[in-house]
Order: sequence, then structure tokens, then C-alpha cells
Amino acid sequence: MSKRRKRGEPDDADLRVARRGSTYLLRLHDREVQVLQWVFTDLERLLEAGAGSDAVTQRLFPRAYLDPTEEKAESQWQSTVHGDLVETRRAALSAVGLGLGAATETAAGSTGLREVVLDEARAEQWLGVLNDARLAFGTALGVTADTEVEETEPDDPRAEGYAVYDWLTHLVAALLGSMSPPDDGDDEV
Repeated sequence: MSKRRKRGEPDDADLRVARRGSTYLLRLHDREVQVLQWVFTDLERLLEAGAGSDAVTQRLFPRAYLDPTEEKAESQWQSTVHGDLVETRRAALSAVGLGLGAATETAAGSTGLREVVLDEARAEQWLGVLNDARLAFGTALGVTADTEVEETEPDDPRAEGYAVYDWLTHLVAALLGSMSPPDDGDDEV
């Protein structure tokens, strides 16, 4: 007989991210921790490169002025803000990397499962860093709204990248979902 849960109450066995009061518990398998370490190292390299002409850095650091006649304003914007954007992202990436490094093994019986405890501020940092990584992967792979990641053939050279992109997408959604206020079902239509 299974234990019934109240509506909206998480089932820890099924959740990648669980909310406990004002903290979030992010659960990752050892292999996922390794993948994130690799992804974060690559993201750090992109941040070091800063703004550039390649599609990935342009996606991470989009133009403020899309009008090509506004190059002077764009240049002023970049010189004023870009360094701060890079430093903010670097600080978040560093904090997330430290949190990932401090991930602890969960309870007995769940060998290979690690848990990262996040407060609200750390959860927001994780969300930003994971989304940056997702955007970088998606841009590098040329993912569009029409891309069917799940339909990629295993021998496609992009298959591994698509798998990481898809996993990051689900991880971002899980974290974002846990950070959203619970739906009490009393929405008026």
C-alpha cells in the first residue's frame, strides 16, 4: 500500500529538486556532477573570452541596441556594463562550482546520489548558471524551436551535445518549478 500525499506535497523519490521550507535540495548522480563540472569549466572559458563575434558569446551577451546605426550607443553600453555582467556571471559560476564541489552523498541506499543544499540566493545563482550553460549548448548546436532533440539518432555527432542540452533544460525547469509559488488550485478564471 502506498502512502498518499497531500496535493502539492513532493515525493522525494521522484524529485530532482525538492523544496524544504526556505531551502532547496538539488539531487544529482555522481556522473551528473562530473558532467556539470565539465559544463561549468566550458562556461568559464566562454566568460573569460567575453563578448565576441561568435554566436555563443553573442547569445550570452546580446546587444543592447539592435539597430546597426546605433553602434556608438552599443559601444558605450558595452564599455559601461559588459565588465559588470562578466564579473556577476563569474561570481555566480564560482559559487555554483563551490556548491557542486560540496555536494554530499545522500542517505544510505542511494549510492552515487549527491545532494546540494541551496538557499534562495544560491538557487537563483544556480538557475542563472544552468540557463547560461543551456543557452551556450543550444546556440552551439543550432537548436531552434523546431529542433526535435529527442529524435536525434545515436550516431549523430551532435547526439551527446543534444543529450546534455536536453538534460540541462529539464534541470532548469525542475529548479524553476520548485522556486515558483505552489499552485493552490484557487485560480479564478
